[in-house]
Amino acid sequence: MRTLQGTPGSPGVAVAPAWIFSRAALDLPEEPVEDPDAEVERLRDSAEQVAADLDARAAKAEGELAEVLEAQAMMARDPEMIDVAAEAVRKERTPAARAVVDAGETYAEALQSSESEYMAARASDVRDVCARIARRLVGADDTFSQMSQRSVVVADELPPADVGELNRDLVAGIATAQGSRTSHTAIVARALGIPAVVGLGEVEVDPTDEIAVDGDSGQIFVQPDEKTRSEIEGRAARAEDRRRHLIERAASLEGDTRTRDGHRIEVAVNVATEVELKAGLEAGAEGVGLFRTELLYLDRTNAPSRAEQSEAVRSLLGLLDGKRLVIRTFDFGADKPVPFLNLPSEENPAMGVRGVRLARDQPELLDDQLAAIADAASSGDRIAIMAPMVATAEEARWFVERVERAEMEAEVGVMLEVPAAIFMAEEIAEVCDFLSIGTNDLTQYLFAADRQNGRLGSFQDHFAPALLRAVKTVCDAADGRAWVGVCGEAAADPLWAMVAAGLGVEELSMGPEAVLEMRVSLSESTMHGCRAAADAALQASDAGGARRAAEDALG
Repeated sequence: MRTLQGTPGSPGVAVAPAWIFSRAALDLPEEPVEDPDAEVERLRDSAEQVAADLDARAAKAEGELAEVLEAQAMMARDPEMIDVAAEAVRKERTPAARAVVDAGETYAEALQSSESEYMAARASDVRDVCARIARRLVGADDTFSQMSQRSVVVADELPPADVGELNRDLVAGIATAQGSRTSHTAIVARALGIPAVVGLGEVEVDPTDEIAVDGDSGQIFVQPDEKTRSEIEGRAARAEDRRRHLIERAASLEGDTRTRDGHRIEVAVNVATEVELKAGLEAGAEGVGLFRTELLYLDRTNAPSRAEQSEAVRSLLGLLDGKRLVIRTFDFGADKPVPFLNLPSEENPAMGVRGVRLARDQPELLDDQLAAIADAASSGDRIAIMAPMVATAEEARWFVERVERAEMEAEVGVMLEVPAAIFMAEEIAEVCDFLSIGTNDLTQYLFAADRQNGRLGSFQDHFAPALLRAVKTVCDAADGRAWVGVCGEAAADPLWAMVAAGLGVEELSMGPEAVLEMRVSLSESTMHGCRAAADAALQASDAGGARRAAEDALG
């Protein structure tokens, strides 16, 4: 047995034979072209054909996969990159296939040097798009065979367009040499619910090898021994059994989520795509507590149109059928820069011009987003809008006034992620309908500990007394003024959720995979028990003590 360590790309485990994805190396022409104008015309035609093909694949896909393919189609139509290739054809008489690959490599290298992991991960997408154009120019086959049995796909890189062509019933898992958690392979795998490990480095396997994928730890096992195979298969079986058990317990739930003594706690879902919303609703989500809108803006050379933004909101509202949709206005900056804004680099972007700060710097961008939301809304829709990274009451007032100008019926709130806002929560609650606590960023700012830095991972514990006391401060300040929700990762932990409910939190929003267990857990608890757990946890001096105190109080 060989064990390879990579990066967890998509959770879950699987064991199956290897299916090696490979595409023959592209033999690019080198001879100077005789008619540069005709060659440029062929280049532009091929780029448009590739873009149209990617659009067609996007139309058949849904959720994040569709968005990825649409982004690649835009890359194929990028006039600047095509013009660079066309100039090489005209000036150097370079064959179009060679010219477009060279142009793409220049762009890819620039992206790869970015300090942003997200932007660096886009380099492979540019290379894939340019290779598709080149293959069309030289008449190379751009398809790959369907698998005949359930397998683990092993590849150097797996372009998202090719992931979309796989038979999902046959793909047990994915293992790639390249990629990161923000690479499109990982994004698509998560959207499809396929366990994946990326960034493995060189992966040498034979088609006859059996592969065990652990998408939770980021490991793959080549020719796993009996103990490892049994452990992986056992985890997969236990996960499925647990889910069936939760479904059985949830079958008795009717209507809103309430504790056994009748206290209402809304269980909502965090989404960026329709796929996530559908999964959340199937699990019993009672609304959306966080719609991340920035995916509409990333990887673009121009801002999304008002109509495009409206359609994205309208599609979610249609699925919600009257349930509340909480929309977070764009949260750019930090690890999510947007090319079309040409923002200056910052020494510390996580504490720089992002969220509401960027909205105040570029108010027309926010006004356009709010107008698009207003266009999407119709009678019967429940919309709430919140601004990220609010630090002061003055910022909250500015945002509320901006939403009021858009003339739509919506609850207006802010995200509390900055410690300063915790101490100003009463003043902020005076002007807002709700406050949503983002525990991920709030925790890292409370402890001055970058949540991307693995060496500081011990600080990212949502049972830290400092975080619990911050939540209590907000709930006390908002009491009688605004409702309080939580949309960070802490909200997905049933024990923490019970403590939060005891502190006064009225809404919890989480990933789709956590909704079912959360509804069951809360419905089997009592508010008396939640308050006792909260009181006990608040007395602890460290995270471990707070967790144990809550468990003891709940029995």
